[in-house]
Amino acid sequence: MNIETPDKTPPVRKGHSDLKTQIFSGTLAMGTATIGLRGISIISSILLARLLDPVSFGIVGTASIVLSTTNLFSGFGLGPALVQTRADRGKAAYQSFVVTSMTGALLTLIILLFSGTFARLLGHPEVTPVLQWMSFLIFLGSLMIVPEALLQKELLFGRISKIVVVVELLHIGVALGLAYTGFGYWSLVWSSLAKSLATVTLYWIVSPRREWLVRKPWDRGLMKSLLTFGIHSTGGGIITYVYSIIDNLTVVRWLGTASLGLYGKAYDFTSRSVDSINNVLGTVLLPSYARIQGETERLKRAYLKSARLISFVTVPVSMGMAITAPEVVSTLLGEKWIPMIPAFQVLACVGLVKPLSASTSALFLSQGRPSYNVRAGLVVLFTMLPLFALLLPAGIVGIAFAVLGAHIVGLAFNVYQMQSVLKGTALNMVTAPLPAIAAGLVMMGAVQLSKEPLRLAGGGGHGVATVIGLVIVGVAAYGIVLFLIQRPLVLEVKELIRARFGGRAT
Repeated sequence: MNIETPDKTPPVRKGHSDLKTQIFSGTLAMGTATIGLRGISIISSILLARLLDPVSFGIVGTASIVLSTTNLFSGFGLGPALVQTRADRGKAAYQSFVVTSMTGALLTLIILLFSGTFARLLGHPEVTPVLQWMSFLIFLGSLMIVPEALLQKELLFGRISKIVVVVELLHIGVALGLAYTGFGYWSLVWSSLAKSLATVTLYWIVSPRREWLVRKPWDRGLMKSLLTFGIHSTGGGIITYVYSIIDNLTVVRWLGTASLGLYGKAYDFTSRSVDSINNVLGTVLLPSYARIQGETERLKRAYLKSARLISFVTVPVSMGMAITAPEVVSTLLGEKWIPMIPAFQVLACVGLVKPLSASTSALFLSQGRPSYNVRAGLVVLFTMLPLFALLLPAGIVGIAFAVLGAHIVGLAFNVYQMQSVLKGTALNMVTAPLPAIAAGLVMMGAVQLSKEPLRLAGGGGHGVATVIGLVIVGVAAYGIVLFLIQRPLVLEVKELIRARFGGRAT
């Protein structure tokens, strides 16, 4: 549903080339920061995995289930609503901030008062003190929703990426420092609080105008329209969240915190790596699609090109993690994490289907159809639940297979929904990732053939040098094949890079 309240300041119209460059610049800024930080985050995760045990990660992961569930309701989807609306900016920002901050404060108080009850419901009362301290993350998160949305609305992704870099480095530094000095799982708690507080502070500092703090007359009609869009958007987010957290809930409730630690670490290295890329692209594409929402043919081209680019990045990451899992886990994390290797490989395969399915989310939102995301989420959820019941005896590997199967069904349903939004696009949506998958299969073959020679060169065992060698082989093989089969698109990206840094795009 579109928000129809008229804008007092007509939007500036951008030309095709200008908007394309803006989209690419935003993606480049956010993508560079995300990929760079993901590399640093993986290194820090490896170090933390050596300093802490699976139970420590499981305890904090259990508390996170409650917090992330509650945090869904603090924003009511008003962030995306602010990005999409053409209503008066100042009035929309002020009213949204009042609602989100008050809701965040109320939810934080509820968690503080009932933390023991929530911990007992999860079957782990020892999580209570962790849950009490981490409850403040909800209120801090509510304070950043509006300034972040306004920066997205203005396509100021360079500022957002700088904030992401600074706070993530702070988070990593605090976590490693405290873990090394013996704080155990509390190092994960304090570092999360430090990260959230720093994020709020920086968003408020870098925002060009703190419009959300300027009091405006209350407009009930505006608030109703914002909440109508936001709640529909949140509905999709809630369903997405439920099916993304129900696996953790199932594992901790029936398999224990140690199993959750193993499963959570496998998910962190695989699906979360791909999700971070999806989040960047979704952040950039929503305001970009919204600007051309009435130009159907242009929107088709933009969507299909973005789907191909998403697959070119996420497919090799997923396939690469699947083929190198035994070497990566045993070498970098240590023997205590070896039981997670099969689940690690299955969850890596989720990255082959989830990004393409998730790429429709920004498109549906930009067209004022957030209910489509709700439907897709329900399909994934109601496919996942019976699969959990069926495959739970297989442990965390069974849960991983259930997640993979549900996302395959979800992708098929989103292909069906795409037909009603952009007619004639469904088939192209399915074929968009095929070149990347073909290059990925060649990459996997090259990596597998290189394992034994690299092992022998390393003295008969696997070490860091072996892992690095496998990565180099994979990147080279994938890059060469991709250039051969998708040369025009690779050259277009090159031209956009030239335009971004001052050259002239052809």
